[in-house]
Amino acid sequence: MGITPQRELFGYNKPYKELWFDTNKHLPKGSFTIQKRRSSYYWYFVLGAVSDGSKNRNKYICRAYEGKNGDGFDSFQLALQTLSKKFEINFRPTIYDTQKLSELVDEYIGLIIKEENSDDGRKLETTQAIKNSMMRFKDFCLQDDIILRDVKKPKELKNVVKKYLEYSKNRRTPPLKRNTIRTYLKVVCGNKGFLSWLSDEDGRDVIEINPIGSDYINKIYPTNRSEKKGIGDRNPYYSDESYKTMFKICGRKVSEIYQKFCEDGWSREHNNQPLGVGSDVVYFVSLFQLHSGFRIGEILNSYRNREYWENRRDKKNSSTYWNKNKNGDWFLYLEDFKGKDGNVPINQKIRTWVKPKNWKEEPTKLDNNGIPLYWDVQLVDVCLEMFRESPFVFSSPNKFKNTDRHYSKTYYQNIFRQMMVSKGVGGEGWEGHGISRSHDLRSYFISYMINNGMPIEDLSQITRHNPSTLWKYYLRHSEKGQLKRQATFDRNKIFREKLDINKRDG
Repeated sequence: MGITPQRELFGYNKPYKELWFDTNKHLPKGSFTIQKRRSSYYWYFVLGAVSDGSKNRNKYICRAYEGKNGDGFDSFQLALQTLSKKFEINFRPTIYDTQKLSELVDEYIGLIIKEENSDDGRKLETTQAIKNSMMRFKDFCLQDDIILRDVKKPKELKNVVKKYLEYSKNRRTPPLKRNTIRTYLKVVCGNKGFLSWLSDEDGRDVIEINPIGSDYINKIYPTNRSEKKGIGDRNPYYSDESYKTMFKICGRKVSEIYQKFCEDGWSREHNNQPLGVGSDVVYFVSLFQLHSGFRIGEILNSYRNREYWENRRDKKNSSTYWNKNKNGDWFLYLEDFKGKDGNVPINQKIRTWVKPKNWKEEPTKLDNNGIPLYWDVQLVDVCLEMFRESPFVFSSPNKFKNTDRHYSKTYYQNIFRQMMVSKGVGGEGWEGHGISRSHDLRSYFISYMINNGMPIEDLSQITRHNPSTLWKYYLRHSEKGQLKRQATFDRNKIFREKLDINKRDG
């Protein structure tokens, strides 16, 4: 490796540098270095302190050369001038009309992630939604080779947005729902979205204006009748029998797994599997969802107790934790989920005919000779016992790599589709009940409770939904419930008609 020449060879002059910084006191403190790239040398400025938390302290300035250029400047004088210009734009690289738009998408995503990591930035779930939307737009930009020139003028920009809409509508693996497409458009085109960042003087300021607003989106992608009425993609084939069937399957499976655990302790079917519940976690989580209508994140990310929750590092994002009161009742406390707080009691019990380990209470039932028959154990206690100790109830099965983490949502959703939705080997086939994702179990719970007489106000407290949302999205789409209501109405109507006939005949 060759030795880098001294800075003085390229014009470095300490008194001149000090004079320049005395004159330009707004410039950051730092030092100049020479770095070689291939056969050429370049000036770099090493920041003395980085206030924004960035790890990149080395900032490229310009090419280094010996002697003077045609304007009479040596390369160090040119480096000082260039430093002042680059500082004004926060050392961002110069953007040309031929720059790929996908590269600006990457820069925007980096900015969003950086804001999320700050104390007053976005929540994790919001950041993830923006990132997912922008990644789909990046795929489109790469496919159509979109460059900055293609979006600099309003007319051309609108054409690109129309093409992106068609790209989203024609996606087949998997197909996108209308609401998902609208979300993607909002993230890209909204008032605080990517295009606004490109046009904002506090952003990139590289396009004239962002002409895409909600009116234009409604024009090119108008709301259909089902969206206006709030029908959306709710399951119209709901039935109370399907709810009861799925609930029994989960309860029976959890009971079998727990009894086997009480008998044999930890086990595994295959050597490459970790000790513990493994993929059968879907029966535990699904039972919670069917019991109380939880969102998947509320359960999967729940902390084991209040102490773990209070010591969490991320105190900005939504969170949940379990707590047992003095009467032995379990509650899941929810903090800032969808902007709402609350607590939901869980009284579901799991029966085992084998005495649980470390059991201190009396058995649930004895036979005539006083011999224990079975024990009913709180579902939460079962989970705390069967899933290894970590800050979370549903601790990651990978205890070496993810010691203090929970099951990932992506992994969980994959095994849910495989084990609960599909009709294949080992699958429960719940697609026959209209189930395609874990969130559908929450919908089932809400519809079941409405149909069986739970007051809307009480259900609103449990599910953290506004009463109007419950009426709009769930009540009207239970065909079974509608038939029951109509049957009651028809019986009353027939009775009245018979009375009228009797009166006429008399």
